[in-house]
Amino acid sequence: MEDHVKKAQKRMTEATADMMSGWLNQMLQDMLNDPVLGELWSAMKMGNQSFHTTGIDCYRVLGLDKSVTDDQVKKRYRELVVRLHPDTAGTKGTEFLFQLVTAAYQQISKERGW
Repeated sequence: MEDHVKKAQKRMTEATADMMSGWLNQMLQDMLNDPVLGELWSAMKMGNQSFHTTGIDCYRVLGLDKSVTDDQVKKRYRELVVRLHPDTAGTKGTEFLFQLVTAAYQQISKERGW
């Protein structure tokens, strides 16, 4: 009887792991299909370097053109903060993307003198 319980537990663990793996892969694929999140995700290789030394365009990180108004930059930043903030994202693992968006916004604000 104990052997049957152990086998059932093993099958349940394997099925749960498969289900979680599929769910995680789908979630990551959905994130990568989002143009802005895909751009942010691909920028993760930059580590702690500054935007100037990595050649990352702060406007592209926010999904904007350089010609947009200050109000458009601020609006887009607020939208991304809500989507990526660890407390409101609804998905774990957005901390880096949130930090990247915040750093890009700060760089733009310095350039524009806010």
